[in-house]
Amino acid sequence: MRNSFCIFFLLWVTLDVFSGEKCLFTIDSDFIVTDTISKSLSDTSRIFSLSDVVVKGSNIITKSDRLILIPTSNMQKASSSAWDLLSKIKLPGVIVDRQNKNATTIDGSNILFKINNIDATIADFLTIIPSDVKKIELFDKLGARYNDSNISAIINIVTKRHTSGGQFGLYEDAALTTMSLYNSAYVKFNKANSLFSLSYNSKYRDYSNSYTDTYLENEDVEISRKGIESPYGYFLQNIDAAYNYYKNNFTFNIKFNYSTNRNTNQNCSQEIFDKKSLIGNSFRSPKDKSHSPAIDLFSEYKISSKQSLLFNMVGKILQTNYDYSYTENVNENNSHFEYGVEGKRKSLITEIMHTYSLKNLSWDSGLRYKYSDTHNLYSYDIINDFDSKDQNLYAYTQFSGNVKNIFYMGGIGINWVSFKEGGNSFYKVLYRPLGRIKYMPLDNFSMSYQFSMQPTIPSLSTLSGITKSLNRYEFETGNSALHPYDNIKHKLSLSWNPNRWYISLNYNIESAKNLFAPGIYCQNGKLGYQHINFDSKTVSKIDFYTSFDIIKDMLFIDGYISYNYYKFRIEDETFSLTDYTYGGKIVFYLKNFSANISFNHNPKELFGMKSFYGESTGSVDCSYKYKRMTFSLGIWNPFKKYVQSSGFEYARNDLYKTEHFRIKDNANMITLGVAYDINWGKSYKARNKRLNNSDNIDGIVK
Repeated sequence: MRNSFCIFFLLWVTLDVFSGEKCLFTIDSDFIVTDTISKSLSDTSRIFSLSDVVVKGSNIITKSDRLILIPTSNMQKASSSAWDLLSKIKLPGVIVDRQNKNATTIDGSNILFKINNIDATIADFLTIIPSDVKKIELFDKLGARYNDSNISAIINIVTKRHTSGGQFGLYEDAALTTMSLYNSAYVKFNKANSLFSLSYNSKYRDYSNSYTDTYLENEDVEISRKGIESPYGYFLQNIDAAYNYYKNNFTFNIKFNYSTNRNTNQNCSQEIFDKKSLIGNSFRSPKDKSHSPAIDLFSEYKISSKQSLLFNMVGKILQTNYDYSYTENVNENNSHFEYGVEGKRKSLITEIMHTYSLKNLSWDSGLRYKYSDTHNLYSYDIINDFDSKDQNLYAYTQFSGNVKNIFYMGGIGINWVSFKEGGNSFYKVLYRPLGRIKYMPLDNFSMSYQFSMQPTIPSLSTLSGITKSLNRYEFETGNSALHPYDNIKHKLSLSWNPNRWYISLNYNIESAKNLFAPGIYCQNGKLGYQHINFDSKTVSKIDFYTSFDIIKDMLFIDGYISYNYYKFRIEDETFSLTDYTYGGKIVFYLKNFSANISFNHNPKELFGMKSFYGESTGSVDCSYKYKRMTFSLGIWNPFKKYVQSSGFEYARNDLYKTEHFRIKDNANMITLGVAYDINWGKSYKARNKRLNNSDNIDGIVK
């Protein structure tokens, strides 16, 4: 019944949108990209026409702090949106997850998305038609501004700016074999220097065949819980209303966001075995609801050709309601545990940044202040209050420049961090130095070294001193005695881009002392889980990426492999892990047709005594674009009985626990997608027709 509804809805959308008027909007302008600051505009080895996007050189251009990727006309014709374009263009070191609408680096780190240097989301990428994309910038070596975040890369899409007209679009992606829906709709209006936009997107999952397998062991017990197929689902919604103003040297953007999240159908039923004997069963029912309004203000003013000033302020209120219920029947003895927590968090982030640039030198400095007030009220079996206030003042500055083919950057950030919860509090001054040197003897070859120190601050959940009984065998508790620690990172990179090839090699090493990480211990016959203090850690990663154009601007293949080694020490105990990750894709596009085959095997990651399992995915899909409508058909995770979505493992001497969460519905999932957009009355600013993308070597995206 649900699948029939999905098909009917998609057919209705298809028939309805064909009744609207459609127009194709193209721009005939030149886009000139220079390789270095001193390169002249007469260098014809790098000339691109935006109307046909004729690439006379490689469409991957290496700069001192980024890669510039130029989409070709064939890529744009075969894509339905800027997000779809990301899966058809080479993104060295980036994994594009088409199913879950996300992208990460090869090592699993987070990526920040931007549109014209303003923070954005994947849903925003879906509102950009491919012909409006001038270029895609990939920053994989960030500066001091982001040295206090968990962001390791930035994808910035630079678009054309319109002075009139509007745009309307729909995007529907549904599974035919289970209930999995992704919906997006938007409308935009351009008026002179202003852009008004309104968008809605949602993700709905309602699976019937998910299960969790658990095994735990200590000196006294050996318990395994075999999962029974149970329902699993959630419903996420986002509404955005934005206004953007751009004129000459001034940019202003305001965005209102309201999001809701309902995870009310994530039950877990299990059969309990003591060794191999069935002794009972259990039922776990977590329910999580949240909603959050937010406002984001952004402005940038170019004071002169040498100076610019940026201001950003984000305010957010997050309200959550979580209920956890666990019932266990062992040897005809029932036990029940339940707790609830109502949470409210108010936060405000304000930032100001100044940039001063000369011919071969740039100086950037900024100040960012974060304040949050969190209140959690526990009920049922836990009666407690958790009230905390934390403040974070971050000041940063950096210099960057070049001497011929040698590019350098050096900077430092300073955090003043305070945290207070009840009688527990700490105040810390944290230093975040970083530096980078890059040598580019050739336009298509570079080598670089980067150093950074990034302190880690404990989260609210790890600091809370509340003890929660999970069942009769397990409990978890916080640790209010945790304090920040320093991560020392080194990265050595090589890249080579000859003709149809792109090759990169990265070596990362990270170390820390007196850190905190997850631990496991035994208390009164029960397994306990808590973040505890470790003496040291060492993490080494080597990743190799390559891509090759089998047929120029039509068919390419890429692949990656990464070796990962983790080592943690606590007193006389050592915990280590060696694992690999690999993946790749084949992309074909011709006129309005495209096809994509991809696979990704995610590695295990060790953090203290806890190993995390990632989700390994694969897909085969194709699409066809007819005028303003795109149809797509695909199969996700073919030839699998189930998909392991997540899992973890604790191991310490004779203490052991492992848990795997699997979803059968995600295996062999057949999907059907429809995308449609219509434009009217658009015109383009003539003064922006030609752009010299000279490199300021600032290392910071604004």
